[in-house]
Amino acid sequence: MTSTPASIDRDRLTALIDRERSAYQAGFPGSRAAFAAGGKHLLGGVPMTWMRMWPGGFPVYHATASGARLTNIDGHEFIDLCLGDTGAMAGHSPAAVQCAVAQRYAELGGATTMLPTPDAAWVAAELTRRFGAARWSFTLTATDANRWAIRLARQVTRRPKIAVFSYCYHGSVDESMDFEESSSMGRGGYVPRW
Repeated sequence: MTSTPASIDRDRLTALIDRERSAYQAGFPGSRAAFAAGGKHLLGGVPMTWMRMWPGGFPVYHATASGARLTNIDGHEFIDLCLGDTGAMAGHSPAAVQCAVAQRYAELGGATTMLPTPDAAWVAAELTRRFGAARWSFTLTATDANRWAIRLARQVTRRPKIAVFSYCYHGSVDESMDFEESSSMGRGGYVPRW
């Protein structure tokens, strides 16, 4: 016995999406205004174009964060499940991290000199202890991490092709963009939506 798949009522779906977008826009007027103001000098109205991809038409704008909670400029509090894409894995501004950062700034005289310190070897040893991999390499951005991972994978596997997610923010790598007409990103490759 086979069942007939239920059909989707496209008009109802469109009405529900419109309702949710209207509620979103009404609930976040400060974020909407900040997004509009950003359009004057920011490409796509945001600091990084991936931030533009919110289903409501504009992103929620950050005001403050503490621990695992953040508050946007409209006063709404959220539990932050992203934690700065792991940059805030210990939470936002925990006292122990604030003290450690302040101490390191005072001892090193700045945030970065683009030179190694003995701490890098200690961190790599600790990562080996915790996770087992014998060798570690550090990157400063998701884009840099992507390039490095692609370079290593190609060297180890001797395979030139890779698979990537279409418009899923984890940095970007021009070499992974699909510029074929059949691309899921549209004719001519990456097409930003603004």
